Amino acid sequence: MRGFLKIFCIGFCVIFFLLINNNINAQEVSAKLDTFQIEIGDQVYLYLSVSQDDNEIVKFPDLKDNIIDGVEIISKSTIDTNKLANGKLNLKQSLLITSFEDSLYFIPPFPFISGKDTLYTNSLSFDVLMMRIDSATVSKIDTNQILRIFDVKEPIKTPFTFEEFLKNYYLYMIGILALALITFLIWYYIKKKRENKPLIEIKKPQEPAHIIALRKLGNLKEKKLWQSGKEKAYYSELTDIIREYIKNRFNIHTFEKTSYQLLENIKISKIVDNERYNELSNLLNLSDLAKFAKYKPLPDENDLSMKNAIIFIKETLVEKKEVKNDDENSNVIENIENNIQN
Repeated sequence: MRGFLKIFCIGFCVIFFLLINNNINAQEVSAKLDTFQIEIGDQVYLYLSVSQDDNEIVKFPDLKDNIIDGVEIISKSTIDTNKLANGKLNLKQSLLITSFEDSLYFIPPFPFISGKDTLYTNSLSFDVLMMRIDSATVSKIDTNQILRIFDVKEPIKTPFTFEEFLKNYYLYMIGILALALITFLIWYYIKKKRENKPLIEIKKPQEPAHIIALRKLGNLKEKKLWQSGKEKAYYSELTDIIREYIKNRFNIHTFEKTSYQLLENIKISKIVDNERYNELSNLLNLSDLAKFAKYKPLPDENDLSMKNAIIFIKETLVEKKEVKNDDENSNVIENIENNIQN
């Protein structure tokens, strides 16, 4: 009986020990380095891992910028989870670390928290060495040159090129040119204002305005537009000739104005008498009817419009005293009139 009890106690202790050992080994944590020796400034990976049951939660160490003094963390990966063949989970995190001091570092165990328990990894040793120079490079170094003391060299004097000048000062040059242009425009505006002249002077044609207009009227008559049923084209060209003449003769902008606006401008400026004004008004009004109202003027009206245009030009061409002294212009006008009448 005593032998049976002894065997029972031994068996119970063995089973209890196995249960405790299984619970202790339910989580396994570890830490390892790619290498335990690097040169200053080199980088190496530190791997932290834990094996746990599927239903357990293990918290990784909360590491910031440094592991210990002198060992810096460059980057940290996310925690990867892999399922093992025995049904457990393997969680792994990698840290890229470096050091800039030559020393032998002792990295203490990393704590992992599982519920109320704390699990610790193994400790690590980490050796950082000074940079080693290749023997072939060392043999090329002139030690005598190293020991000599030299004066500080003066800056090298190089010529200042135009291209460098533009790169450094092109904004200032643009500003100066812009300021000069603005100053000139203000001066030009004030000057023209005092002289009571337009900012942009329109150069008059080399030929007198009436010579150009009468020649174009002669060319228009030779086309015989209204005789072939093209009254609209006839009056369009006729009014363009008159408008161009008024612009060149009196410096009035005509092409931007309607017939009504043009007549009002002429009436206010009093550049022609009432008879010439009425003739021009009849010409422009009849032209508007033919161009825009599909009115078909009679042949007599077409001839009268041409005659009114010629009379308007002759009566307003230049001052009469200038015409009497200008025989050449008189001969030109007479020849053009004969061509138009014929």
